[in-house]
Formats: sequence, structure tokens, C-alpha cells
Amino acid sequence: MQFNPHAAVHGGGHAEFSLSYDMGKTFVVIHRELRYCFTGGPSSSNTGTQLSYTIPLPADLPSGDRVIFAWTWINAIGNREFYMNCADVAISGKDGGSFSGPQMLVANYGPDTPLIPEH
Repeated sequence: MQFNPHAAVHGGGHAEFSLSYDMGKTFVVIHRELRYCFTGGPSSSNTGTQLSYTIPLPADLPSGDRVIFAWTWINAIGNREFYMNCADVAISGKDGGSFSGPQMLVANYGPDTPLIPEH
């Protein structure tokens, strides 16, 4: 996955890459970048130094023509925000396959979600 080199990275933050097989009702995380997404290490910079990620797909993913791939990000510095982008994808996986894992974290998105402070 490639990110825009001119985007503001707000000191990095937490990112999750997730899949949904139920039209977006639930998302299961397949990869996490904790604390240093876009920066690769501690930073107060607004310029990204790590803008490309390879996201391995679990071998037991089921096939699906209407899977939603989601990228979520909680910025490290600045207003407490939650970013999410999605894409419809088709996966040629394992017939009868299944996968499980942690649910996607939704934070900094109103009073019913956890607040992750600046770091």
C-alpha cells in the first residue's frame, strides 16, 4: 500500500488494515502499525518517511467478490481524530476458508468511543 508523500502525518500514530465480509458491519484486523505509522520511529514531524507498507493476507482467507478493505488511522499529534478509508476488493482465497482476529479499533470518534491521547 502506498501513501501520498505530500500528506500531513501528524507525528505518526496508530494504523490498522482490516477486512469485512459482511458489508461493513464488522471488520477484522489483518495488520497493525502501532505508534509510528508513516514515521517508522518517534517523530514530531509532519513529513512522512515511511509511506509504503506491504500487507500480507492470511493464507486461510475465504474467497469473496464483495469484501471491504479498510485502512484506519489515529494521529499521534494534533486534534484527536479518527480517519478511515475503504475500498471494495475481490479476494481469491480458500474455498470454505475462515479467519478471525481482533476487531478494528474505533477511537476518538465521539463520547461512545475510547479517547487515545496525543503522544
